[in-house]
Amino acid sequence: MKTQLTIFLSLIILSCNSEKDRSNMKWNVPVIKDSLPTANKILETKYIRNPINQLLYIGTKKDTILITKKSLNINQYYSEFIEIDTIQRESKIELIADTEQELSIDLENFSFPPPPVALKGSDGLEIDETKTDSVYEIWKKRPRNYVKAYPVFIRNPSKDTIHIDNQDGALFLIQEAKNKMGEWKPIEYWIYSTCGNSYAYTSLGPDDILILKKVKYKGTFETEMRLKLRTNNKLVYSKPFKGLINIEQFELENVDGFTKRRLKNRDEDYIDHIFLNQ
Repeated sequence: MKTQLTIFLSLIILSCNSEKDRSNMKWNVPVIKDSLPTANKILETKYIRNPINQLLYIGTKKDTILITKKSLNINQYYSEFIEIDTIQRESKIELIADTEQELSIDLENFSFPPPPVALKGSDGLEIDETKTDSVYEIWKKRPRNYVKAYPVFIRNPSKDTIHIDNQDGALFLIQEAKNKMGEWKPIEYWIYSTCGNSYAYTSLGPDDILILKKVKYKGTFETEMRLKLRTNNKLVYSKPFKGLINIEQFELENVDGFTKRRLKNRDEDYIDHIFLNQ
């Protein structure tokens, strides 16, 4: 009996040590090959922006990974709205910002096409198909707006399949920066969908990675920055990295549309919601 207990305890210790060695192993960041043209400019703004967080790659880590223009079919990674067990919720993920690699984001790729053109005298009830098609063709040939970006990796170092929350294939992820007081403040905010079908889980297997791009900012204020991810009712942060922004990006007034109107009332719950605190 004593021998069996000794063997059992030894196996537990060996398992713990193996898991410890596994987490301490150096993880080399993959080289990303971007199919978009190299951007010549860095985005400079005075606004708190709604970020671009589309998933670009999910799967096995490789030394080199090509990011194509084709959108990732995220639907194959959707999970049903099932109860996620404790192990999956408590499994740790790693959020890694690699600002050494330079990629590109086409801001025009996220613009909306022009609305249909109404026939004259129809009070907007009938569509002029010829003019609508013509306007749409001009829009399709619009100049592109490439800005510099860097890759972000989300790694699952555990032995369990874990689930990452997403909204329409985009992660709940914003950039933060330290202000002059050394306090972490958001420079991006999240807009939530009003459609319940927008929300799902993205499954990430053991040792698998997920890749997306983040816009690189330019400004006159040099500071530390970090990424903030919200998933499974938890917050995950990247290690800080150096960056340049404008001081105005800290101001709550410097957002647009309905978000700005909501912020005028200084609704703390709403502020926490869009900055991923809750």
